[in-house]
Amino acid sequence: MSNMPPHELPIPPILTRQQSSISRHRKRSLSCQLSKSQQEALGRLRINMGKRQPFASEATSKSKVIPKSLILMVYCLAEFKANLALSMRTGLGVLVSSAFVVKANSENPNKVWTCFPEWYILGGISFIAVACVFGGGRNVGGTMREMFQQKMGIFMAFMFNAVLIWCFQPRLFNNQQEVDGAISDGSLMLITTSFGGKPYFVYNHDFFIVLPFMMAFNAFILIFPFEPGTKRFAMVNNLYFALTVVSPNEFSDSTKLKNATNGLYTSSNLVNNLFIYMCLGLIGSFLAFLAIWVPYPIFAIRGLQAQTRSTADTIQDLLHTIIGLYCFKKKDVEHMHLLKLKLKRKFELATLKKDKMNALLNDAWWEQCLGLAYLLGFQKTVTQQYISLYGSLLDNLRAMNQAIHQEHHERLHIPFINLIKNQVLGVEFQAMNLLKEISKEVHQGHTKLSLQSITEVEHQIEHLLKCFQMAQHNIYSTMHPTTLDVEGNMPVNLFIFSLQSFCTTMIDFQAKINRDTHATGPRICNFFKRSIKAFFDPVKYTTTKLQTAFKVWLCLLFASILSVYVFGYSSIAATTIAYIMGNQLGGSFGISLNRAVGVVAGVIMPSVALFFVCAYTSSYTEMVIFRDIFLFIWITMSTYIKWKGGLDWYAGFVSAFIASGVMLPDDICPDPSSLSSYANLVQMSLGVLLIVAIELIFWPESAFILLRKSIQKQLSLLQHSFTTLVEQNLSTDGAMNPNTLESIRRIVEIQAPAMLAEQKTLLQEALFEPRLWRPAFSRPKYEKIVDICQRLLNNTLILYKLVVWFQYRRAHISFQQSTQWAFSTEELVLTIHDTFNTLQDIFGDKFDYADADQTALFVQMKEAFCAADKDGSGQLDTAEVHSMLQRVFEASGTLPIDTIETYVNEFMEIVNRDQTGKVNFNEFVQALENGLLLEVELVHQDSQHSRVISTIQEATVDMNPLLSPYTTQLNDFEANLPLGRSHDILDVECFSLLEATKAMRKEYASWFLEDDRFENMAMEELLLLNSLMSGVSGIARNLSLIEETTMQP
Repeated sequence: MSNMPPHELPIPPILTRQQSSISRHRKRSLSCQLSKSQQEALGRLRINMGKRQPFASEATSKSKVIPKSLILMVYCLAEFKANLALSMRTGLGVLVSSAFVVKANSENPNKVWTCFPEWYILGGISFIAVACVFGGGRNVGGTMREMFQQKMGIFMAFMFNAVLIWCFQPRLFNNQQEVDGAISDGSLMLITTSFGGKPYFVYNHDFFIVLPFMMAFNAFILIFPFEPGTKRFAMVNNLYFALTVVSPNEFSDSTKLKNATNGLYTSSNLVNNLFIYMCLGLIGSFLAFLAIWVPYPIFAIRGLQAQTRSTADTIQDLLHTIIGLYCFKKKDVEHMHLLKLKLKRKFELATLKKDKMNALLNDAWWEQCLGLAYLLGFQKTVTQQYISLYGSLLDNLRAMNQAIHQEHHERLHIPFINLIKNQVLGVEFQAMNLLKEISKEVHQGHTKLSLQSITEVEHQIEHLLKCFQMAQHNIYSTMHPTTLDVEGNMPVNLFIFSLQSFCTTMIDFQAKINRDTHATGPRICNFFKRSIKAFFDPVKYTTTKLQTAFKVWLCLLFASILSVYVFGYSSIAATTIAYIMGNQLGGSFGISLNRAVGVVAGVIMPSVALFFVCAYTSSYTEMVIFRDIFLFIWITMSTYIKWKGGLDWYAGFVSAFIASGVMLPDDICPDPSSLSSYANLVQMSLGVLLIVAIELIFWPESAFILLRKSIQKQLSLLQHSFTTLVEQNLSTDGAMNPNTLESIRRIVEIQAPAMLAEQKTLLQEALFEPRLWRPAFSRPKYEKIVDICQRLLNNTLILYKLVVWFQYRRAHISFQQSTQWAFSTEELVLTIHDTFNTLQDIFGDKFDYADADQTALFVQMKEAFCAADKDGSGQLDTAEVHSMLQRVFEASGTLPIDTIETYVNEFMEIVNRDQTGKVNFNEFVQALENGLLLEVELVHQDSQHSRVISTIQEATVDMNPLLSPYTTQLNDFEANLPLGRSHDILDVECFSLLEATKAMRKEYASWFLEDDRFENMAMEELLLLNSLMSGVSGIARNLSLIEETTMQP
């Protein structure tokens, strides 16, 4: 190592002149005493104060004045205060909306409401409070989004029903004779038994005229790709308008028919009433918008800016930790448990930070529409690219972390790292300078970048790559490595490439920003074009989405009929369905359960409170004060549960808007004998039951099944990517079709990440799904599987970046490939494909409800078959059966008396039922299920009477094949002398994939060292092939982990 040339790194001056002269004098004196290798390792210690770490300092405080529980409370207080402030804002908005629920005084008997004209008779003033609860967001942008979606839905419902009512006048009865005639011909029915406790009339003719139009509008809303909030309010208002207007009864008293003489129920006045009701929703959403500004506005832009300003520190912390672990620790990460956990936690926090920024970015777009971006110094297009850059840098850091986990500090690791660690530190220093410069430009809102640090980073990374090639050449030339040394040195190649990719990602950022369109006008045009095209995009109209739309539509139809004939034209059951079904993936069981909890909480307690307030207050003013106090407290508590998140967030949300309707009824103080609140509870519960029934009857694809199908599809996509990035890449010596790479890019950057997000949603929904006779859902098991799928995607993304980088280098930098890549990966490729296929079978329909033992049995059968199927053809020929039986004798330590061909023929006669001369997997499984046993007889030469034992016997049919050695009933003499032992065909010591991976790495290492081939290989080849081997090893390891996890309960 002392003969190797040093590679010095330019370091910025940090000392004064006097300090520098002292340092030079001391260095010259030390140089006379130290060897050359020691001189290269000279350094200086700087003691400084970094960022404060409160937990460490306060937890180790000697005074111990502050209890640990109080410290934890202090750190949770900020989040608690933020959520409580949001809840109080919603409560304030609902209080203001209660001011509209004021009855008119007795001076004008024709006027019902103080705040509305005398011709307004539709009621439903509490809709203001409900819309206020629905319209609340975490910030101004989120509230604007909810407000816009509400307005769109309400406006569409109003326009449709206004045209319908204008063209169709509901029947009015002018005298008793018309009533009697309608009753006699059956068109008018008197319902005497209802959940409201009062009789009412049903006019069938009007209902069956309006019903088709009402359901056609609902079908239109459900099928077309509107936003969930727009769909919700369009259907809710459509149902309320149609079912209320079509009623032949007085709106304020369902026991009386409409008065045809006062002109309040004509089509024109009904349209005016619909307009006022639409305005109620607009008022409620506007109150929610005002509440987010009081007492101070909460801007998503400010929250996003606070998050993005700390991204550089987050990346620097992770990069510094990873480089420190890899370059300066002498143990592998598996033996550094605290550092391993620390690094894992840092990655989790960094990922949460990215998710939070993406959520805030969506809200910031709405604030930008309001013009706040100019006031707050925000440029969405630049910030969006910066967040994407942050995510890409995290992916590169995960690749470096993978190299750390693969590193076992073999013989060449320390010498190799000692030669390049100065260059690695130089790259780290320059890379972080570039990232900080990027951060500064982004937060200043610049749309044209000219980054000064790019040139230095490019120079530094090229210098590192050259030093890497030289170091590898020198070490391999002087230390005479073995194949094991080459295998152990593969992770460092992945580490260097990931560091190079880390820098390249930042270098490419400038070109992306300068290429983007930042002008507002063109971006608005593009937005409208995309929105219109979405209505004609076939992807938006999948079979699953159409099935979901049909289920919702059918639920609404049943609920509408029940609303008319059971609940006195009350639309509560139908609107319950519209609120909660069809807006999320994986069914509505979870949201239905939380809604049921919220319904009970929002009806029972507020109804009791309203009863006592109305019963024990002496004046109207007292009643309003106590009612509003309880309403404010209840809304604040309920919405706090919503804002704090968790599995019960929807229950708190439902409780808030249900309580708003209960505490603000149209008649202010209901009659104590009224059953209206509990009738509402029954209707909401019926809506929930209808949802569950329809989900179970029509296409009952549960969230659990959808989760498994999503994993299966993702594995299929990753298998396709593996075929392209590894098989085709190696077979063509690195030449790849750009169109093929583009298809892989869509998989690793768009399709697979979308599936992972879908799987995380389905994990939550599957918890609430009724399992009935099926096995319980194991959330930890599937969380682990989804996590491993994420790691598989990371492995594939590394390979994709590696191949793209190699294509770029070959096209722009001339280098000569040394030779053809003649090492064989056929065995590993076949084994990986077998594992992919096995996993896709496990996540297929046949194993949806299989337990862990059944899955383990299938995996063992598959492994046993693959171990025998040497050529990967999917069939066992006589040669492979011969080899398998030969191993049985070798395992027993005996030699066959007869020829192996005799046993082969006997095996084929029993197992190969179709007599094709080859055994497929199905025949192999069937034979094992029928009790196939292989038993070796131990025959002694001096034995005069040899016991006859069937070499291969077919046992009785047993659906639980033996997994332990078969024992026979022996007599007393044979018990002392074991004459035979059965061989378990499923006795597989480990996954064949791991063995194949070791064999592939060894074969590649042998090819690499053969004739000193590494001396003539270009740096690009070295990095590509070694990193490719590490990436494939990571894929094999994660596939084995998934296979192992599926066998766990």
